Amino acid sequence: MVTKGMVHLRNIMDFDKDQIEELKRISPQISIAEEGGYSYIFIQKLSLPQGCQPSEIDVLLCPTARDGYSSRLFFAEKVTGGRDGINWNLTIRVLARNWEAFSWRTDPGQRLAEMLMIHLSGLRKQ
Repeated sequence: MVTKGMVHLRNIMDFDKDQIEELKRISPQISIAEEGGYSYIFIQKLSLPQGCQPSEIDVLLCPTARDGYSSRLFFAEKVTGGRDGINWNLTIRVLARNWEAFSWRTDPGQRLAEMLMIHLSGLRKQ
């Protein structure tokens, strides 16, 4: 699905090509979007950790500081079946869709794929 405002890899130079290729090995359906002064990496049908429902979901990775976090991962819906006690603390509207995020911190300066995997680790059962 193409959302109004989606920029399909046109601004890919804003991100290191090697890092985008690493993300494509995790999930090949990637595009870049910008809205409200933030750049997002839109990842379609990302596979979630075992036990999560849904098992695949669209996500937006915001690799820059936002909302007091060094990066954010937004989900098309709240995920269930993973770690207990997830603090779903933010709902935003970006690219004409609602997105959900939980409180999870990453360190600044990480590669995009590493950042994504750290965010996903917040869903894994302990």
